[in-house]
Amino acid sequence: MKALILCAGYATRLYPLTVDKPKHLLPVAGKPMLNHLIEKLEKVKQIDAIYLVTNEKFYGMFEEWQKNSEFKKKIEVFNDKTTSDGA
Repeated sequence: MKALILCAGYATRLYPLTVDKPKHLLPVAGKPMLNHLIEKLEKVKQIDAIYLVTNEKFYGMFEEWQKNSEFKKKIEVFNDKTTSDGA
């Protein structure tokens, strides 16, 4: 089974915190919010891969986060190529 995490929003309601950083990578209790979710997903034996879908603006940050993460399950980051929140 695969887990899909949607991270392509721009979190404009959280500005200025999210002007240059996606909300999923904001720190909560000393680590990115996304880490808390993935730690829970790692406990689900049926999940063998985790896919993150993000936007053009934050894709590089998620790629960097993924490269530096030490989770056991396979994590892939996908760029949906969007460049604005459509508002």
